[in-house]
Amino acid sequence: MSDKKQQSTTPDTLTFEQAADELDAIVKRIDAGEADLETMMKEHARGQLLVTRCRTLLAEAEQQLKTMEVQELD
Repeated sequence: MSDKKQQSTTPDTLTFEQAADELDAIVKRIDAGEADLETMMKEHARGQLLVTRCRTLLAEAEQQLKTMEVQELD
């Protein structure tokens, strides 16, 4: 997926892998200083949304694993 298409996609619709890949690309661009301050600030804000998405998906996966463990014990 291109950077432009990724940035127009709502983070809530991305898989964990998609969100993590886009976040990695944003971090690399910010670290490289490839853009002006305004663009980097927008990317930082997008990165925060992506981090939230990744954390949400990880929490959901953890809950599913806990549920499966409880079911196996019954």
